Amino acid sequence: MNKKATIILLICAGFLFFKYLAQLFPSLIGLDLMHVDKINGLELAIMASSYYYSYTFMQFGAGYILDKYNVKYAAFLAILAIGLAMMLFVHVHVFYIMCVSRVIMGIGASFATILYMKCTAMWVERKFFGIISSLLGTATMLGAAVGGAPVALLFSNVGWQNGLEIIAYISILLAILALIFVSSNNEVVPKQQIKMNFSYLKEVLIKFDNWVLLFYSGITFIPVLILGGLWGTPFLVEKFATSVTHASILLSIMFVGVAIGSPVWALLALALKRQKILMHLANIMSFIVIVTIIYIGLSYFITLILFFILGFTISAFMLSFPICREINSLWVMGFAVAFINTGEGIIGTFLEPFIGWILDRVKTGTSFSLANYHIALSVLPICFILSSLSLFFLNEKKAINKND
Repeated sequence: MNKKATIILLICAGFLFFKYLAQLFPSLIGLDLMHVDKINGLELAIMASSYYYSYTFMQFGAGYILDKYNVKYAAFLAILAIGLAMMLFVHVHVFYIMCVSRVIMGIGASFATILYMKCTAMWVERKFFGIISSLLGTATMLGAAVGGAPVALLFSNVGWQNGLEIIAYISILLAILALIFVSSNNEVVPKQQIKMNFSYLKEVLIKFDNWVLLFYSGITFIPVLILGGLWGTPFLVEKFATSVTHASILLSIMFVGVAIGSPVWALLALALKRQKILMHLANIMSFIVIVTIIYIGLSYFITLILFFILGFTISAFMLSFPICREINSLWVMGFAVAFINTGEGIIGTFLEPFIGWILDRVKTGTSFSLANYHIALSVLPICFILSSLSLFFLNEKKAINKND
């Protein structure tokens, strides 16, 4: 991989980093919004998950744009949208405007994963795709980890409005760097070969394995989004009677586990050539760990270790992307990744408000109790059961696509 490719992928990784800052910061200010702005659990969930509505809706559009047009301008506008939307969220404290700003963030963020995978497919030789694509998980989860305790510390020192404004300015700077350095010209795939038409898109949609990967990746990763995105922080604050910052440390360790686990699972898959066995094993371990975290009273330190293990095992979902690369043509990698990546948004759109709805229904006092969280978060272990069931329908033994 040459110097130019490295710079482009680093910018794409930075985009993934800020995508998760934008996605997860509501979990750090949720209690403030509920107490100061009098937002209830369902409204808070709707505001936070508004991100997922547009994120999911724009996946196909983002894939189409990145396949058909120059990735430079798409990357610039997408990153810029996130920064400007953060500014809007900071300066307008109206529930509906906050929801609109979250929608804009989702539109911008919908390009992040697809852009990274598209540029990886364009700039990296096929035999190294699995390893380089696994670093997507590392970049995103480092963003998620920073979006926990470090950002919570920033918010506590300068206030969440000033802290979010600082993050927005850095995001805008990254957009400018994307405009300068990101390019479609490469040495792995000549520019004139990159094309797309309806027959290629239809080819993605009619492949049953793509639908299986959509469900698998979404249902496997959603517990990370639920815990790290909105409900994990208040649950841990209640369980350990601790501060938001200390609760965020636990979630940050989960994201570190995903960041470290993604390339490890990729290397194991490369050595064993059996992704499905590794995926099943990871689901079994994830189920055991998340049940222990939710229902069993353990020390803060033991829980810290368990969150790392949970992130590490969940990161096996990244193996779905090398499979995606093998069963789809390079020309539609943007659309194929977009299609599979919608699983996260579709499930998150319904599941996050559903947990808020359950909490509102079982609440007996003025705030949510630990028993309330035990009931509402019971859907998370079920996710790993459904994930493993879906893998029985996946055929991992596919011939390399001749369309490349």
